[in-house]
Amino acid sequence: MGKGTGRFGVRDFLFAAVIIAVVSLVVFLSLTGKKRFISRTQAHLAAAEIRDKTAADAVCFSCHAEDAVAVAGAESAGPTLPENHPLRKKNCRQCHRLEPKQP
Repeated sequence: MGKGTGRFGVRDFLFAAVIIAVVSLVVFLSLTGKKRFISRTQAHLAAAEIRDKTAADAVCFSCHAEDAVAVAGAESAGPTLPENHPLRKKNCRQCHRLEPKQP
């Protein structure tokens, strides 16, 4: 409230508008974010149980490598890692999680 007058001033309205805009943006982004679930296959379930991030990433890249040549020898090769992937070779499980169990 502006300078002890008991009313809202221009600065108070601007502050409230900024707070509302930031909260609205956070809510909007949380509701429209891309779902990054991975299927519940045996390989994915096995990688989910590994505690060490580096070891888990090694399991991920055994099927999902940067190029198709490296994955060609894998028994159950998955899609290759795209060039524009934001976190190349770092902590796959930071973004990708197992699909929720179906009831």
